Parts: sequence; structure tokens; C-alpha cells
Amino acid sequence: MEYEIGKYSIVEENVLIGKNVKIGCYTRIMPGTIIGDNTVIMDYVKLMPDTKIGSNCRLDDYVTTSGYVLIGDHVRIKRCTMIGQAVKIEDDAWIGSHVCTTRIKYPKVIAEEDEKEEWINIGKKSMIGSGALILAGVSIEEGVIIGAGSLVTKNCEKNGLYVGRPAKLVRTRDV
Repeated sequence: MEYEIGKYSIVEENVLIGKNVKIGCYTRIMPGTIIGDNTVIMDYVKLMPDTKIGSNCRLDDYVTTSGYVLIGDHVRIKRCTMIGQAVKIEDDAWIGSHVCTTRIKYPKVIAEEDEKEEWINIGKKSMIGSGALILAGVSIEEGVIIGAGSLVTKNCEKNGLYVGRPAKLVRTRDV
């Protein structure tokens, strides 16, 4: 075995785990999950079906994915973060603690019955501050910083700094 699994963790069938992967205690990894080389998954993490994690990533305690999540290389996700369905996080992104992404924009009573699932895209080298909430269909471009506690309801332009509820562009960074 080329990976470590902590006490009381469950790795179900049809899971691909790369080399030098460390999985903490009380973690559950569901079928269809792929974990890249040199990735660390801490305690009490739950990865639902079809979560794909790149190499050299770190998921802290109590991170949950809802499935159909694509995580690039060198991504850091801090504790107590909920990554909902249909989310793509590109390389070198940093996600703070208690961040939540959701694929639901409106309550089912208001939404159209045949409403399509809308993906959330988080671009390369982006930083999402703790406690941020990102709604369905939002595209966060490369190098964006989202302030702590912000509510992201619209697309965010490359290298922008966004804060507030709803998040608004404060300035563009020179990178």
C-alpha cells in the first residue's frame, strides 16, 4: 500500500489513491473518488462520489464535498468547508475555513422545474476568505481574492478584490 489511512476511516470500492497520500481518522471516501499523489486529507473529511483531487493538495478537518467536484493541483482547503456539487477549483487556489458553495440559487418553489445545474468555477491562484458563500453559476477568474464573509452572486473578474454581501469589486490587483 502506497498511502496511509487513519483509524476508523472508510475508503469504499472504486477509489483511486495516488502515491504518498495521507488520510486522517474518521474520514469517509465514497466510490468514484480520485486522489492525486502527495495529498493530505485530515480527520473527519467526507468525499462524496466522483470527487477528483489533484496532486499536492491539503484538505483540513471537516471538509465535505458533495460529489462532481474537480480540484486541481496544489489546492489548500481549510477546515469546516463545504464544497457543493458541480464545483471546479483550479490549481494553486486557497479556500479559507467555513466556506460554502451551493448549486442552488433559489428555493425549489421558485425555481423552474427543468432548471439546469450550474457549475461554480474557482480560477487558478484565487483566494477565498473564511466564511464566504458562493452561489451556483458563478465564475471566479484567475487571481481573484474574495474577502472573508462575502456573498458571491456574480462572476468575478481576473485579479479583482471582492468584498461584501453581495460581493462587489473594490479594486483590481497588479500581478
